[in-house]
Amino acid sequence: MQAWEVRSPEELERCFAIRLAVFVDEQKVAAENEIDALDFAESTRHVLAQADGNDAGTARLLVDGPGHVHVGRVAVHAWARGSGVGRQVMLTIHDMAMDYAVSGVVRLELSAQEAAFGFYRSLGYEITTGERYLDEGIWHQDMHLELRRAE
Repeated sequence: MQAWEVRSPEELERCFAIRLAVFVDEQKVAAENEIDALDFAESTRHVLAQADGNDAGTARLLVDGPGHVHVGRVAVHAWARGSGVGRQVMLTIHDMAMDYAVSGVVRLELSAQEAAFGFYRSLGYEITTGERYLDEGIWHQDMHLELRRAE
């Protein structure tokens, strides 16, 4: 299993294929809402992960400002869930997020589907607000994590 930062348009298309399979086909998110302008923003960074030689997971990192990033579009194929692919994707995102740390600290925020709370909590994320909300017909809550550079 491996995860890395996307470096080519072909790799980005592979990320989109995972997202379309998970969000559109499986979760019934509207296809026109899945891939957006933020995917192509100059500062947006993407991760692609493989398991057993097959594309398995992805996520994107949006830069909100110094010391602050947003993680989104975290998706793992159903066949790869529970295998550690999601964790590897997120650890790669965490490494990338440290590029935006201020005084060794970066705050990561994400909009978590309720079904994924346990996964994000296992990585140290906490619920930001008590307000849950519907996004594309799926219940979400905002979560965050502060990472500190090891000294």
